[in-house]
Amino acid sequence: MNLVSWTVDRRVPEGRVRAGFTSRLGGVSASPFASLNLGFHVGDHAESVHQNRQLLALEIGALPGWMDQVHGTCIGQARPGETLERTDGLILAEPHLVPAHAPSTEAACVMVADCVPLLLVRSDAPAAAAVHVGRAGFMGGIVGVAISKLGRPERVTAIIGPSICGNCYEVPEPMREESRRIEEAAASNTSWGTPSIDIPAGIHAQLSSLGVADVINTGICTRESPDFFSYRRASQTANKTGRFIGIVQVFRDTPS
Repeated sequence: MNLVSWTVDRRVPEGRVRAGFTSRLGGVSASPFASLNLGFHVGDHAESVHQNRQLLALEIGALPGWMDQVHGTCIGQARPGETLERTDGLILAEPHLVPAHAPSTEAACVMVADCVPLLLVRSDAPAAAAVHVGRAGFMGGIVGVAISKLGRPERVTAIIGPSICGNCYEVPEPMREESRRIEEAAASNTSWGTPSIDIPAGIHAQLSSLGVADVINTGICTRESPDFFSYRRASQTANKTGRFIGIVQVFRDTPS
């Protein structure tokens, strides 16, 4: 089976871009991390995570860049096979912005288990970004930071990946009102009638206001779907859980 389900995969001037997501299926980790856990920090055996990451690298033909995510708004340049500290977004830049010795294909990952994996790809160049958007990052404006780093919002396709939905993300009332002040569309209610935040809806509204018209929302709720890791779902049974990823990859044409 393929580990990555690609939502977008297309040719662009000077190369190709693609963006997609793993699920919890296809790896070697044992329960409760079964089976494609890609996070070292959740209590899984390190050797299992190493094997899972090796399987991913073999499938995509590249060593992806990773992040030590801290729910902030810092965005950096992806580095193949390396983990950037205190970073919540990775950029894969246009060809004229990367060193001449850069590999012809690069990838960047964002790890999640309820937060939104936001993937951004340009339609006019092999350039992309992978962004971790939790509640704090959403309220801190990381979506706007990512768009400003990637540039040309009218040429960007945004993919809002599997994440907890507004029907399931219960929060205290003051927190919901704080989100409303940031973006009205984010204030919501759970399916059982309590205050909630709909981060995917808030992100979609922010993207629209920033000039991104091409937005794809997978519409998958991690708490509701057993195919994805969910921190909230696992916490109901006091179990640990793994992390799946959103991934972007660029292929740069080599001069003939």
